[in-house]
Amino acid sequence: MPLTRRLSLRLPNDVQNVDVSLSDPAAKDRAWVCRYEIPWPEGPKSEDIWGADAVQALYLAMQAVALALYASPHHEAGRLYWQKPGMGYGFPMPKAGLSELVGEDRVAQVAG
Repeated sequence: MPLTRRLSLRLPNDVQNVDVSLSDPAAKDRAWVCRYEIPWPEGPKSEDIWGADAVQALYLAMQAVALALYASPHHEAGRLYWQKPGMGYGFPMPKAGLSELVGEDRVAQVAG
């Protein structure tokens, strides 16, 4: 059963749900894989993320989601949000992207 986080995307005349999903990690070829999907209005983005075990695959997939969200034109335009605008998305960011974080994401990861 996939794990899902509902984000909101403000459009000119509407607010659209963006249900980010992560699959359950699965053993495959002596490693583990976790797939994420972001259903953007212009077309879905998905990727298989590999790890040494289930926990690493899930964690790396969550980091890949953070990178995809923060690199999106929707984030850049300030139209994408989770609980309220400007608070971040709640996914762990790899160290290389920490300077891009906003709101609660920045407080939780930069201070910790």
